Amino acid sequence: MRSSTASSADVGSGRTATVASDPAEVKPRFAPAEHRDAVDLNGAAASTRAASGSHRSNGASAPAVLPRSYPCRLDPGAIAAELEPFVEKAVAQVAAAVPSPDAILGRYIAVAALIRSVSFHEGKLLEDAMIAIGVANPDLVVLGSGVRLPVTAAALEAVAHNRSGALVGLSFDADAKAKSTYTPDLVTVNRRYRSALVIDVKRSLASYLDTHRLSELRTRMLAASLILPDWLYKERKRLAVDSVGIAIVDGSSGTSDHGSGLWSLSEIDDLLEIEGAAAAIIAMRARFADRVQALIKDEILRLAPPPSASSSGECAACAKAASAQDFGDPDPDHVTDDASGPGNHFQTASDAVFDGAGRPIRFGFARGRLHA
Repeated sequence: MRSSTASSADVGSGRTATVASDPAEVKPRFAPAEHRDAVDLNGAAASTRAASGSHRSNGASAPAVLPRSYPCRLDPGAIAAELEPFVEKAVAQVAAAVPSPDAILGRYIAVAALIRSVSFHEGKLLEDAMIAIGVANPDLVVLGSGVRLPVTAAALEAVAHNRSGALVGLSFDADAKAKSTYTPDLVTVNRRYRSALVIDVKRSLASYLDTHRLSELRTRMLAASLILPDWLYKERKRLAVDSVGIAIVDGSSGTSDHGSGLWSLSEIDDLLEIEGAAAAIIAMRARFADRVQALIKDEILRLAPPPSASSSGECAACAKAASAQDFGDPDPDHVTDDASGPGNHFQTASDAVFDGAGRPIRFGFARGRLHA
C-alpha cells in the first residue's frame, strides 16, 4: 500500500487517487457552467445536490428520463439499429434454455426455464448495451468484463475503517495476493477528467434491498476501486486516474439512492455523459420484453390441450345454464326445489345440465346446510 497526504490534484504518479466511499459527494462532470470546476470524487456522475439531490424511489411506473445537456448525443434511430443484434442474441439464448426435469413443475418446466433464463440474459444485455453506447463518448475508455481486481484484506480494512467519506492518496498493489477477486460489469475511465467508474449492472435490485447482499457488494466494489488505479497504470499503458467511484445500476429503474451508490437505469446519461443513453437502453429493454413475452406465450399455447368436441359442448351448456339463472325473483322458466329439501338454497334452470342419473346439477351460492 502506498499513501500520501497530497490531494488528488497534487498526485503526479498516476497511481494514487481519491476514492470516495460516500456517493453523496457526487458532482457532474458535464454540469452547467457554474458547476464545472467541481471534482467528481466518486466517479458516479449525476446531477448536483443543488439541482436534483440524492433520492430514493421504488415506484413501478415507467422510468422518467431527466433531460440533460452533454457534448455527446445519440441518434435514436442509429443506436436502436446498433443495439438490435444484442436483443436478437439475448432472445435466442433465452429460447435455447434447456429445462431440467422437475417433479413439481412437470411438463410446465419449459415455461419456468424461459423465465429463469431471462434473469441472466437481461443483465448481460444491459451490460453489452452500456459498453456499446459508452464508446460513443470520445473522452471515455470503456472496459468490459476483462477487468479482474483482487479484493485484498488491506483494502477491505481501509474501507471498513473509513469515516471521512473519501480515501485520499491511497492506492493498493494490483499484484497483491488475495483470496477473492471482483470483476466489474464495466469500468469507464474519463481521460479528460482523470476519473474512473466501477459499474455493476443488475436487472433489478429488488432482491438486494434491505439485505446484507447489497452491503457486501458495495464493500467489495469499494475495496476493488482502491486497486483499480494501480491496475490501470500497469495493465492499460500507464493510464492514470485521480479519482475512482462506484455505481450500482438498477436495470428496472425502480431504485435510486445516490447516497448509497445506487443508480436508476434512467440516470445513466450522467454516468456515461451521453445524452440519450438512458432512453436508448430503456427502449431496447422494452423490445426485449416484447420478444420474451411472445416466447412465453407460444410455450403456454403449445402446452394447452386443444378443446374436444364433447368438452366444447359441455362448456357451452354450462355457460347457457349459468346465463339463464336469476337469483332474484323467479320467473316461469325457472324450476325451484322443494323448500323442505336440502338444496332449497339453489335454483335450477329448465335447460340445466343433468348428471348421469338424470338429476339436475344445481348452481348457486354455497350455504351451510345444518342451519338452513
